[in-house]
Amino acid sequence: MYKKFFGFKEKPFEIAPDPAFVYLSEVHQEALAHLQYAIQEGKGFSVITGEAGTGKTTLVRKLLGNMDGNVQTCYIFNPVMNRVDFLNYICHDLGIDSDGIKSLGQSLTALHNYLLQCFTNDEKVFLIIDEAQSLESDLLHEIRLLTNLETAKYKLLHVILLGQPELNVTLSEPQFRPLKQRIAIRYHLRPLTLKESKEYIIYRLKRAGSKNLRIFDDGAIREIFRYSQGIPRLINIVCDNALLTGFSREQARIGGNIIQSVIRDLEVKETPPWSLKVKIILYVVVILILLVCAAFGLLYFISPDLFHETLRMRNYG
Repeated sequence: MYKKFFGFKEKPFEIAPDPAFVYLSEVHQEALAHLQYAIQEGKGFSVITGEAGTGKTTLVRKLLGNMDGNVQTCYIFNPVMNRVDFLNYICHDLGIDSDGIKSLGQSLTALHNYLLQCFTNDEKVFLIIDEAQSLESDLLHEIRLLTNLETAKYKLLHVILLGQPELNVTLSEPQFRPLKQRIAIRYHLRPLTLKESKEYIIYRLKRAGSKNLRIFDDGAIREIFRYSQGIPRLINIVCDNALLTGFSREQARIGGNIIQSVIRDLEVKETPPWSLKVKIILYVVVILILLVCAAFGLLYFISPDLFHETLRMRNYG
């Protein structure tokens, strides 16, 4: 809608992880280097963590796009499944013939044979699991057991786990100590700084074909950083809405006032459950008071003597 107004060839702040729009900040370059090292050296277990929206999935897409023919990968983007489905998915994604496979044991056998064949062909096989903080305990144990598939000197299956910081909490539990001890590479992806956030916005404007890289003034960028805290996904959301607002107001320069307006629209606060309960209790109390007053009023209307007698009894009590 606003592409022609701002002179874009593409929308610069789409949320979808497009490798063409990847901005590699210092930490993103380091994280990618860790992943590439894990691939090159065939590390058994690697873990990359970061808050939601910091760019983990985008990095994986960038990594997969740079793979050579000697690396086979299975990429799982939604690990919420049982053991049978999990192994079936791995076999299917690796192109293993699944005809006749009906049990967990048969899936393991087929996978093992495939891994041995890849080893014979001097090929590495990597299992990459995104959103790994959602893995159930039994699947984490299954993944650890899969890395036991090995020769006398080399691992046949290598694993990269990507997840939010909760993954570190899970891996620190005593039951996962054997898995934690196998982690060879670990890296935490922090959010962008204010300087990096500005560079990120300019980079995406440039990639979108914009001739004007100062669409967002410094005040706007500060407001974007304040709200997003340097998380790229939130930067994209705010910037996309700000461009739409600028288009609707016919303002080709986005200032802090537009960003503040966008943020107010995005920050729709829900009524906390406790406050709703308090309101209900107050309504009930008010209704009970009104009912008591109505009862006394009716009593007075019907029998004034009984009403006064009731008041005397209440005062005496």
